Amino acid sequence: MATKKDVESKLRGLIGRLGSAGKEAQGQLAQALPEPRVIQMDLSDLDTSFWTELARGELGPLHSGPTEDPDIRVTAKSDDLIAMIDGKKNLFTSYLAGHIRVQANVQDLMALRKLL
Repeated sequence: MATKKDVESKLRGLIGRLGSAGKEAQGQLAQALPEPRVIQMDLSDLDTSFWTELARGELGPLHSGPTEDPDIRVTAKSDDLIAMIDGKKNLFTSYLAGHIRVQANVQDLMALRKLL
């Protein structure tokens, strides 16, 4: 089982990858989600959460702990979340298999898919 520190490191890496993805990729994401969105990741096996804000196609700083009323909530076990970030598991397949739960509207869900 991954640790809280492992997950935090992977999430920071994801934020960094998006930051260096270039203006075109960020512009596409900004078009898909024109309004800022708060994304919270709940790790069911670690009983912990992280959150960040997606605005203008960029992810903001990573925060530890839950936030009030997130727009997008992702719930997964730590190993499953890391596997999705690493590209070893597909978000849609993991969702269908019950390894991840996403609470979001359909537009947000499709945009989130671009991140993972």
